[in-house]
Amino acid sequence: MAATIREIAEKTGVSITTISQILNGKGERFSDLTRAKVLKTAKEMSYKPNFFAKNMIVSHTNTIGMIVPEVTDPFFSQMVKGAEDYLNKEGYMIMLCNSSNDKAREDLYVEELLHRAVDGLIIASPNILLSGVIARLEEKRAPYILLDRQRNPRPEGNIAIDDFKGGFMATEHLINLGHTNIGIIISDTSFYNVHERYEGYLACMKKYNLVVEESWIVSGDQTMNAGYVATQKLLTESITAIFATNDLMAMGTYRAALEKGLNVPNDLSVIGFDDIELSEYMTPPLTTIRQPIYGIGEIAAELLLKNIQNPTEKLENRLLDISLINRSSTKSIDNK
Repeated sequence: MAATIREIAEKTGVSITTISQILNGKGERFSDLTRAKVLKTAKEMSYKPNFFAKNMIVSHTNTIGMIVPEVTDPFFSQMVKGAEDYLNKEGYMIMLCNSSNDKAREDLYVEELLHRAVDGLIIASPNILLSGVIARLEEKRAPYILLDRQRNPRPEGNIAIDDFKGGFMATEHLINLGHTNIGIIISDTSFYNVHERYEGYLACMKKYNLVVEESWIVSGDQTMNAGYVATQKLLTESITAIFATNDLMAMGTYRAALEKGLNVPNDLSVIGFDDIELSEYMTPPLTTIRQPIYGIGEIAAELLLKNIQNPTEKLENRLLDISLINRSSTKSIDNK
């Protein structure tokens, strides 16, 4: 366990005040011998400063609050890692809160993090923040970045991908393989990103003059189980391919197909969205639309620190690239 200043004082016989000044770089008036003695003992005893107490003097804690909807979701865990790796390199620590998609808990965490004097917040939310929460952030002059799937409109600091384009790309990939009966699994379309992926699917089907049956559109939450249940419904239809609007739902699709005795991709082509780390380890590896999940966390941290260091400077918006990752879960319908 790291030593305290009091323990160093007991070992060296030097006063607590003197030790505190030396360890904080303000010990010029003390002899070289005293400074060397204190610093050597502090090192031997693995002393670490009380970072919180030290920085409260200048109103900084070098702590960033981060709120995510579900920390066990591979998407958000990858995003958190991106933010954490960037912040750690800059001398900051993350205080992570899991809202479990609960809006009331999310609002409470914002208040609690402000109470704990974090230097800024990264809020990944599927919800529209209450005006009172925004007002509280502004009142405290707390820098914050919203990773909110475009649900809270603001003119700066937006980190986004073109979800419409991604939905179009996924659908067009299946059409180019000869599929015309393409089912889609969505979640709540009030979420901006899901709505845009769905609209991309519809636009692509329309471009190629393909009819979309209402029964080919099935919704659920953004989980493996939702993908599993939705696929069970879709497999009662005459579809040959499924576009799952996130990779977790695509995993559920695999299980439903297996239970039905179908082979992916020989009997059913499946494409996902996100490219979470597990995607390439599925059997077969999942074809998906890649967005830079880790990079989103990194950029959120970068923009937040810029805002902390230069609060009057306008933050730029970032539109990040997406790409089709063609693996083994999709196949030409003509090559069965």
